[in-house]
Amino acid sequence: MIQVEIVSPQGLLYAGEVESVNVPTVEGEVGILENHMFLMTLLKPGLVYFNGDDKNGVVVTYGILDVTPKKVLILTEEGYELGKLPPESKLREEFEKAIKKQATAETMEEIKEWEKATEKVRALLDLVERYR
Repeated sequence: MIQVEIVSPQGLLYAGEVESVNVPTVEGEVGILENHMFLMTLLKPGLVYFNGDDKNGVVVTYGILDVTPKKVLILTEEGYELGKLPPESKLREEFEKAIKKQATAETMEEIKEWEKATEKVRALLDLVERYR
């Protein structure tokens, strides 16, 4: 068993022991078991799920994954229980806004900021559609 903690600025989203945890990262989905090698990488928006059950889990956005042989710590900017995602209509509004802002951005910094927002909302919309 491996200890998993998922933390956002809003507080602790999940804490428990699991057989395995799958985490979305910038390198792809990482499957983690007890005694995994040390690893630190960046999260990308998606579903963190446990014991191979991708019907339950915690939705994360950007952040950091820190793995030791006995513990997985996920620090995320935002997190949601799978059944408590924002409404699809609100996400679609956010997506349209991000696309428009990205198209009118004037600096590389603004472009990157709106690309990140677009990627996050697209991932959340995908999850809403998949788990309705």
